[in-house]
Formats: sequence, C-alpha cells, structure tokens
Amino acid sequence: MKSNQSDNKEPHYIESELSRDITLFQLTMMGAGMMIGAGVFVATGIAIGIAGSGAILIAFALNGVIALFSALSMAELASAIPSAGGVYTFIREAFGGVLGFMSGWMNWFALAIAGSLYSITFASYTLHFITFFEFEFLGFIEARPGLYENILAIFIVLLFISVNYRGASETGGSASYIAMAQTITLFVIGLIGVYVAFTQPERMANFSAFVPHGWTNVLAAMGFTYIGFEGYEVITHAGEESVNPKEDIPKAIIYSLLIVITTYLLIGFAVVVGAPIIQGVSITEWFTEMGEIGVAESIGNLFPLGGLFITLAAIFASTSALNATTYSATRVAFALGREKELPEFLSKISEKRRVPHIALLVTGFIIIPVAILFPIKDVASSTDIMFLLLFLLVNVSVIKIRRDKGEELDYSFVMPLFPYIPVIAIIAQAALSYKLFDVSPLAWFTTIFWLVLGIIIYLLYSRSRIKERAKKEEVSPIIEERRAPQFFDYNVMIPVANVNNASTLVRYGEKMADLKKGGINLISIVALPEQTPMKEAERFSKGKRELLKKSQNMLKKEVPVNSILRVGRNVARAITSSAKEREADLLVLGWKGEIKRHHYEMGRNLDNIIEAAPCDCMVVKPGETENLDDSQINNILLPTNGGVHSELSAEIARIMAESFKAKVTILNVNTGESTKQQIEKRLENVMKIFESDSSQLKIVENDNIVEGILKEANAKKEDEDDIEYDLVIIGSTEEGFFQQLLFGKISEKVAAGCEKTLILAKKNMGIKSISRKWLGRRDYLKFDGVEEE
Repeated sequence: MKSNQSDNKEPHYIESELSRDITLFQLTMMGAGMMIGAGVFVATGIAIGIAGSGAILIAFALNGVIALFSALSMAELASAIPSAGGVYTFIREAFGGVLGFMSGWMNWFALAIAGSLYSITFASYTLHFITFFEFEFLGFIEARPGLYENILAIFIVLLFISVNYRGASETGGSASYIAMAQTITLFVIGLIGVYVAFTQPERMANFSAFVPHGWTNVLAAMGFTYIGFEGYEVITHAGEESVNPKEDIPKAIIYSLLIVITTYLLIGFAVVVGAPIIQGVSITEWFTEMGEIGVAESIGNLFPLGGLFITLAAIFASTSALNATTYSATRVAFALGREKELPEFLSKISEKRRVPHIALLVTGFIIIPVAILFPIKDVASSTDIMFLLLFLLVNVSVIKIRRDKGEELDYSFVMPLFPYIPVIAIIAQAALSYKLFDVSPLAWFTTIFWLVLGIIIYLLYSRSRIKERAKKEEVSPIIEERRAPQFFDYNVMIPVANVNNASTLVRYGEKMADLKKGGINLISIVALPEQTPMKEAERFSKGKRELLKKSQNMLKKEVPVNSILRVGRNVARAITSSAKEREADLLVLGWKGEIKRHHYEMGRNLDNIIEAAPCDCMVVKPGETENLDDSQINNILLPTNGGVHSELSAEIARIMAESFKAKVTILNVNTGESTKQQIEKRLENVMKIFESDSSQLKIVENDNIVEGILKEANAKKEDEDDIEYDLVIIGSTEEGFFQQLLFGKISEKVAAGCEKTLILAKKNMGIKSISRKWLGRRDYLKFDGVEEE
C-alpha cells in the first residue's frame, strides 16, 4: 500500500512584515505628489532656457509617452511581484547577480538625491515666498541666502524623516492631501493660462521662436524635465503595505501618470504665456536668468497673486515629493538589507511603529549632504540619469521576465503591444540619458562614481552573501499539508492554479479517483522566482491557501483528499517532484487550448510537466459543454486507432461513461489505407474495455485525420439519428521530431480545434517516451497510432 506520509517537517516561515493600510487613493496621490514635486517648479524654467518655449510642450508630451510606456512595464511587474523593493526587486528577479544588486544600489541613491532636490526646491521657494512680505529681517536673510536655504533644506528633511517614522498610513495620508491640493492648484493655474491666452493673444508671441536652438536641444530638455515623470515608481515600493496590491498598484501607476501629464501640459503652456515680453531679451534668455524660480516669476506675471499661488504650490509639492521619496528610498534600503546584499541592520523594523527605522535614518544621512553641497541643476541632472538608466533596465526586465517566467507568475495586469512598448522605451531612455551629458557633465561623473562604488561593495561584500543565500534556497519545501485519515492505492494528483480551472480539474479528477477506489492529492504551488528568498513564501501563499480550500469544497463524492501547499522556483519541476514523492498514478492538468508554435506546443509549464511526469497524464481543455450537468452528458467521442495511449484514453472514457451514464462512440478516421477488418483487429484491445451495450464503433472516411475528427466532434444534432457529443477523449500523439516539425502534433491540433470539452490522455512510457519523442515509430503516424503502412 502506498503511503502519502512525508518524513520532512513542514517549515513555517515567519518574518517581520510591514502593515497593510495604504489605499488606492493614497497610492495614486503618492505617485502624483512625487512627480509634481520638482518637474514643474525647477526643471521647467531651466528647460525653456535650454531649448525654447515650444520645446517645453514637446518635451512634456514626449516624456509623457515614454513614461507611460515604462509605467505599463512597471504596472505589469508590480501586479505579478508586489514587493517593498519595487524597481530593485523587478530587475533582481530578471537578472540577479551584480546587475540585480546594482539596480537596488542605484535606485536607493536616485531616490535619495531626488529627496535632496525636493528639499532644495522647498528651501528656494520658501525663501522666495518670504519676499512677498516686507519683514524687518528680510534684509538679514538676503545677505546670506545660501546659509538659510541650507538650514531650511535640513529642517524639511528632518521633519519628513519624523513623518515617515510615524508609519505608512500617516505617511500615505499626509501625502494624499498635500498632493491633491497641489494638483488642483496647478490645474487651475494651467486653465487660467489658457484663458489669458484667449483674452490676450499678444502673449502668444512667446511661442514665436518655437524651437530656437534646434531639435537636439529638445532631447536635452526632455532629459532634464524627465525628472517630472520620476515618481510613479514609488507606488511599487508600497507593495507590502497596500491594502490590495495586485489590483491597486497597477491602477495607481497609470492614474497618477495620466493626471500628471495633463497637468504638466497645462502648466507648461501657462508658464510660457505668463513670461514677460521684454524688448531685446528672448524668452530663453529670460528663463536662463531666472533659473529655478523662473516658473514663479512667470506665473506671477500671469495674473494677480499668481506668483504667490505658484510659490505655495511649489512648497506643498516639494514637501509631498520629499515625503514620498523618503518613504520609497527607505523601502529600497530595507529590501537590500533584508536580502543581506547590504548590512542586515538596514532591515530592522521598529517594534513600536512597524517601520524600517535604521534604513530611514541612513537614507536621511544621504539626502542632507547632497542637498547642501551640490548646485540644484547638477542634482536634478544626476537624478534624471539614474532614473533613466533604472527605467531602461526595468523595460529590459519586463521582456525577460515575461519570456522566461510568465507562466509561473500570477498577473493581474498585462501590457498591450508587447514587446514593442518596452523596446521603444529602452531606445528613448538611452538617448535621453546620453544627451544629459551636455546639460551637466558633473552629473554623469557622479553617476559613474556611484556605480563604481557599488561594484566594489558587491565584489567585497554582497556577492558571497547572495551565493550563500542561493545555496540555502535550492530546496522546494512544503508550506502546509492536510492529510486524509486513510491511505489509498490509486493516487490522482490535481495541481490547481486558479479558481477558473480548479472546478474543471476537480470534476474529472474526482471521477477517476472515485471509480478507481482511490484518493486525491490537491496541490497548489506558490511560485517564487529565482531571486526571491524562500522566506518570502508565506507572504505570497494566502491566495493559494484559499484556492486549495475552495477546490476541496468543490468535491461532491466521499473521496479521501490530501491538500498540499508547496513553494517552488519552477512550477513544472515542483509539480513533477510532488507527483513522484506522492507516487501519483494520474496527473490531472488543465489547458486553455492555445498551440504555441515557437518553443512549446501547449505552453511551457504544461509541456515540461507532461514530459517529466512520472505517471499517466490527463489534460482537460474546457469547451462549450463544460457547464453541462452530469445528467446532461450523454455522448462521449473516443477518436482512436489503437496507438500506445489508446488503452489509457479508453479507460478514461469508460470511467466517464459509467459516471455520467453516457454512451461512447469509438471513432476511427480511415484514410483509405485499411479495411474494416484491419481496423477492428487493431482496435480489439480498446473494444474489450467497454461493455458491448455502452459503446459503438464508427468508421469515417477522410484523407485528413484532423478534419475527420473535428467534423465528427463539432457536429450539431440536426435529426434524430445524429449524435451531438458532450465530451471528447483522445490519446496523445507519438510522432517523431521531424514529423512534429513538419505537421505539428495531430492530437494537440484536434484539442485546439475541438469546441467541446476535451480530455487528452498520455500514458507514462518511462524511458520509452524520450526515444519516441525524437525518433517516433514506423507503425505509428499521425494521431494516436495511425499506421504509416
């Protein structure tokens, strides 16, 4: 008697987790607040000075498209891999090793220096705000503006370190309302700019020199203003603190970006319209002179108190962005420490506040020195370069992950037009980052220095720890198992991946177990990509655990059931290993019915499972008859020609017929090479499996095997003598490699074209199946044993 016992203890991973309380609204406003933090108030005026008035609108529009393309990549990855590490996690999942580490290292620094930029923006505009009022101490401040700007920058950084320490919900809540206020303010100012342009058309003269410095400078302006679109990625860092990450994070990324693109185009138009028309001074010269406060001066010239409103908006925007970027940079540092790629103390979580307090403090120590030591133009450019390179890697990663691991991940969002969208984004981001050297060579030198430092840390510290972690995680442990009170001789294993296919697989697997007097092993795999630690399994297992419970509740018969929740790097390998450990006799799998010609015939996981399965396989493809009740399934079609898998398909057909109380039609498609007597002789073993009154043999003539089967299987009942089939069962094919290459597998073609629910049976042939796969057999051609001679 076979035993389902396992000597292995069931590991239960317990780790410190972040609280889940950030809503879709908070996520959207977090991203919008991050993006609006400096893109308008600092980069816009400087970019107009670089490329011209028309160029700023072109730059915002094209950057919006590029950012939207990258956002689609980010949304797809975030829907499949919600994690506090965000961009770092995605690139690490795709590549691992030095590139995976460097992505986290770059992301941490990029977010930190973005925080420096926002603190400088806050300080500059706060001082500018003070100039609206003639305070007695104003002259004292104006005598040493740099000093007080630094003091204000340090103050605001320390303030938001304190805000972030209070926890995620406080952080998300404060960011939401600040971001909403700044977005509404900018949107209204933009609409005022449109109104002024209509009522005072002479102001449109600022657009007369649309692109005065050439189109190459437009690229430079795009690169410099791209910082205004660097922010939606912070949403991905809330993967472990979002209420509903798989749905809310993709939505928040796209919503926030659409809000910001619209706002930027409006405010960019208003800034150009509001700039003064000065004889002998071009608009580019004026904005170059004004620098980072050019936007405030321009809007101040647009309507009364406009300068005051835009200055207040800049103050609110910079604080919102600083809040979000401090939060996000901290989570990247936390993830690096948790993976032991940087010192582990970065992953410590405050017991009182449930936030990574050490990572928060270290991030603050990076933000403050950069804010007080470097010019704002170089800080902005350095941030741009870092993020452009990171987003480039994200777009490469989404292609690699989709191609390599797409069937192992649970996506709630999939981008359209794949892979064209990420490829276009990769080319554009490479061009923009290259062009930024013309804007700030110092920014590129800073980037190179940080990259070299990261490589040194990786070689001296991180690499050995990454390898050590990988060795410990080669196992595929069981997270949870519920055993039946008794053992059973015939084991039916049913891997369930989602609710949609679970009901179908359970329905037919249960009938096999019931009639065979056996039991069921329900199994679900928590798929962890190569770079995700095994200790993360518990965090991702909730949905699979609920799926197993729902699947077990679908059972109607009193069949003994084992329920197994397992974690694995490779879904196919985890399933086949489990089938071997549990000594499964039959593996029940699901298939959507799509034939994939390029590498895999039925899908990568399914092909790999069938090829490596240590037992018989039964693949179920739901069709238009799937929703019929058991009492409505009256006719079963069994196409066969006595091939190697025919007895298994016949046995399955017999069991289904007995369970459904249905009749079986054994179909043979004769291409004219055999007589009726030869066909009956060949099918003798198949016919013996059935009772004489429960089956009938039907021979049809057709030169094309697939056409003959599908014509019969899909036929509709037109008169009383016609049979309309409710279920089709067919054996797998044993063509050789070259036959498959030229013609494709016949049984899979039948399965894909069959409109009814279909079961594809494959008998376990052991070592024989390998030789058959490549060499085939002379006496078996076409489908399920059609003779060659």
